[in-house]
Amino acid sequence: MRRAGLAIRTLGVWASLASAALAQDFQRIELNVNAAGVFSKTTKSTNGVVSNTPTRSLAIVGSVRYHFTRMHALELSFGHSNNSQIFDVPPDSYRIATSITEYSGAYVFSPFATKKWEPFILGGVGGLRFSPGNTYIDGFQAALGAVQQTSLAFLYGGGADYHLWRQLRLRLEYRGFLYKSPDFNLEPLFTGAHGHIAEPSIGLAVRF
Repeated sequence: MRRAGLAIRTLGVWASLASAALAQDFQRIELNVNAAGVFSKTTKSTNGVVSNTPTRSLAIVGSVRYHFTRMHALELSFGHSNNSQIFDVPPDSYRIATSITEYSGAYVFSPFATKKWEPFILGGVGGLRFSPGNTYIDGFQAALGAVQQTSLAFLYGGGADYHLWRQLRLRLEYRGFLYKSPDFNLEPLFTGAHGHIAEPSIGLAVRF
């Protein structure tokens, strides 16, 4: 009986030490910075008269992710890019240099992890703020009276982290935004269509 009691106590001590080690090994907070390509689809009005073709650009996206467990996390992200929104309204072409600020919140699910790789998928909501700069008609600069607009955006995506060293990870990620195409409160540029932004990216993440 004494030997059995000693064995049980020994197992209890080892279990406590193992639990403590696992708790120390699990980092909950993660900071990430990515460089992303921004690819937007062309949108058209229902009658096909007005079309908007955004130019391709680059974005910087930063995020903070909080892990409730190894599989479940919440993420807040902020990004910025610059492009041009090109509207074709025959017989004229309108070009609006645009600063785009993106902010979003998402749920992140990590189904499994290996020694080196940890894939994840995400989904959430956010906003895209379109701030106009210089405006042009048929290549000539002209004042159009464009104003800033913010569109509600639905976010989806996924990616994978590759463990580089200790808490440092290489992140490969894809983020997609569904949103209402901007018209900058200019009636001739209204399409009423929904746009899509694709953001493939690469960056670094640190978990602690």
